[in-house]
Amino acid sequence: KNLTKKYGEVVAVQNMNLIIPHNEFLVLVGPSGCGKSTTLRMIAGLEEITGGDIYIGDELVNEKDPKDRNVSMVFQNYALYPHMTVEENLGFSLKIAKVGKKEIEQKVKEAVQILGLEELQKRKPSQLSGGQRQRVAMGRAIVRRPDAFLFDEPLSNLDAKLRTQMRTEIKKLHQKLKTTVIYVTHDQVEAMTLADRIIIMRDGFIEQIGSPVEVFNNPVNVFVATFIGSPPMNIIECEILDKDNDLIIKIDENIFVKCPENKKNIIRGSKKIIVGIRAEDIVPLNETSVKVDNSWLFEKSIELAEPLGTETQLFFKLNNKEIISRMYNPRPVNIGENLKFQIEAKKVHFFDYDTKKTI
Repeated sequence: KNLTKKYGEVVAVQNMNLIIPHNEFLVLVGPSGCGKSTTLRMIAGLEEITGGDIYIGDELVNEKDPKDRNVSMVFQNYALYPHMTVEENLGFSLKIAKVGKKEIEQKVKEAVQILGLEELQKRKPSQLSGGQRQRVAMGRAIVRRPDAFLFDEPLSNLDAKLRTQMRTEIKKLHQKLKTTVIYVTHDQVEAMTLADRIIIMRDGFIEQIGSPVEVFNNPVNVFVATFIGSPPMNIIECEILDKDNDLIIKIDENIFVKCPENKKNIIRGSKKIIVGIRAEDIVPLNETSVKVDNSWLFEKSIELAEPLGTETQLFFKLNNKEIISRMYNPRPVNIGENLKFQIEAKKVHFFDYDTKKTI
């Protein structure tokens, strides 16, 4: 409730209000310095809060030490004890908490099975790969059976292939353990694949909260639109012309398109508008393509083509802005080649030129 964190004059988190249901996988995402890690550390008790309250269950935990909050944190750098074996690392927090030896063995055994660490129990961290260390760090969080798991960019030290693997493991882990997970990342692909709900943060504020599909399909402003989705949404600043009582949008020097009927009343009176189009909605046409009613058609010269196997990304300019289109079922495309494109008008996003908010 009203959670705030200031470092001197700098406000890192501003008046955050949030309810996280039990068993939810919540992902905080945003650019560096937006306040997501600070929020996580305040929940863990590693940062003092400047204002507001944190409740875990019905219990106010503002004054509680991290060890008494019954949450477990998994850090980016694993934070394992180098002189202890995997088993000892896993059981250490229980040992400190004066749990009986038999119970420690039982809980460590469970964690080892859940994460498939059987062969590694006697090894020390220096003998493990990055992915194995990260599994041990997660195991150490599991043995405590916390009310919530807090993950702070846990995969950012791993290579791309391992990250994809570990992402799957974390998702499976959540389904097995059925506990609340609060997960911080700056990688929006990670956020989209893992989250039940995503929070997009900027400058200490929550810009939008919603399911991955909601924030992708209905971004509230230009910032969210360009942050979620890979490649980011294409954004073009356009002029609006009123011709014979019909609204025309000027997308490029010689490309003029009709404003969709359902947007006319909202846009009428504006001189400029921001148009957002996802790469997959800018469809390259060929001889067999089906023309869609109410679509924008234009032709452009290709400046770069990047083949990615199942698709090719095509780069060209609109209104001096680099635009990316996705070509599925790709064929070789030469630089300088002229291609026809189709954009279904109903798939276009419109944003207010001044406020950058969705129209």
